[in-house]
Amino acid sequence: MSIYEEDDSEMPTKSTNIDATILQQPENNSRWEESDRGVWVPESVVYLVGEIGDYTLFDFMTRLRTVIRERDEQYSKEAINLIINSPGGDVSEMFGMIDFMDLIDTKVNTICRGSAQSAAAIILACGTGKRAASKHSTIMFHQGSTFSQGKLSDVRAGLEYSKDIEAKIYKLLADKTKKDAKWWEDKMKSDFYVSAEEALNLGVIDVIG
Repeated sequence: MSIYEEDDSEMPTKSTNIDATILQQPENNSRWEESDRGVWVPESVVYLVGEIGDYTLFDFMTRLRTVIRERDEQYSKEAINLIINSPGGDVSEMFGMIDFMDLIDTKVNTICRGSAQSAAAIILACGTGKRAASKHSTIMFHQGSTFSQGKLSDVRAGLEYSKDIEAKIYKLLADKTKKDAKWWEDKMKSDFYVSAEEALNLGVIDVIG
């Protein structure tokens, strides 16, 4: 299955859950199985939809393992397609998802359909297979938000931690794209929107389609 061959004929209805949704289609294609918090899956396709929040990483790891274990033999060597339509969310969950994609032997194609913003844009850029976006996708990068309270020493520690996280993100994007960490740091001081064509030129994605 190529990154263009996801079957939209049996797309599930939109979830009302605010967290990212992960669904899995069983082998007999007779029904859709939905988790409490988020992700959708037919054959070798996983959908990351909505905000990345608590338990998104757990669902993501569980569903990828299930797809690898249970999909038809004819698809056993194929990459898994991660379809993204998400405004982003929790940075710890994001790092966990990226690390898990790097950990497994199966390649993961990351494909933006609609919107990949904030943490979701970084996941898009970090796919281990092909990275793609549809022609009119919205892709946005920016600095993370943080909130600290308590003793002054705790606030300072929180700020230092946030700076470390930002530095990791800039380095990650530098490793995955055509621009260096300083370039990303400058661009992400405010919301940085790119079209699919601009994302292709930056090396955020490999193909438009």
